[in-house]
Parts: sequence; structure tokens; C-alpha cells
Amino acid sequence: MRALTGLSLLLLLAACDHAAEGAKEALNKGGELAGKAAGEVLEGVKTGVEESWSVDVRLSPELQQRGLGLGKTAVESDSLGKDNLLVVYLTSASAMADTLQILAFDKDSLEMGRALLPINAAAGSGAFHEVHFPARTDLERKCTVYIR
Repeated sequence: MRALTGLSLLLLLAACDHAAEGAKEALNKGGELAGKAAGEVLEGVKTGVEESWSVDVRLSPELQQRGLGLGKTAVESDSLGKDNLLVVYLTSASAMADTLQILAFDKDSLEMGRALLPINAAAGSGAFHEVHFPARTDLERKCTVYIR
């Protein structure tokens, strides 16, 4: 009888260990799925914020005819925390040495800043350029920047 009780106890312990291991695996899998879902939500929020704070940057038709192209753009903060630094990637199909005028307009089409950007680009080149607007120019969401 004691042998039967000992055997039953041993089987019960083994079953509990197996159940605990199964529960641990289920928790790990659930945590992994929750982590992936949270990551997707955060990526969606980041993308939404980037889209809602995007600045519309446009090249003048004259510059486009001269072979200048526009790539990625970004707004960054200067050392004072103002969002007045525009980073633009410009491509050039032909050689170009010029000083470009950059104009910023708010959502009501009121001018709020201007800057000059000297460029010296070789034919077939592409590079990032920084346009630093005056300190009071705060590139806000839904503003438009014209490069001419």
C-alpha cells in the first residue's frame, strides 16, 4: 500500500511539474505576443506623429528644369530647442553652383522665415544640406517650405 501511495505521489509531482512548465511556456508566448503588439502600436504612433508634423518642401519649377531634385527632408531642433533647422537631400542631374533661397510659410500661407543655401553640386550628385532659419522661425506642422 505504501508503495502505491509513493507511486501516486511521484506521478502527482511529475504532473504538477509538467503543468507548471506548460503554464510557463504559455505565459512566455503571451508575453511575446503582447510585446509584438505593443511594438506595433508604438511604431504606428511614431509614424502618425511624423506624418502629422511633416513639413511640405517644394522645389521651384526653374530649379527642377535645371536638374535639381528633392529627396528626404527632416526638421530638427537647434541648440536652443527651436525647430528651425531643415535638413534636405538634394540631387543634381547637372553641375550646379548657386545660392538657393529658402522660404517658410505657416499653415495660413504667411511667410515666417527665409534662409540662403549655397550649393556647389557636381553632375549626378546627391547630398544632405542643412538650412538654418532664424531663431524665431519655428517650423510648425503643416507649414510649407519653398526652395527657389
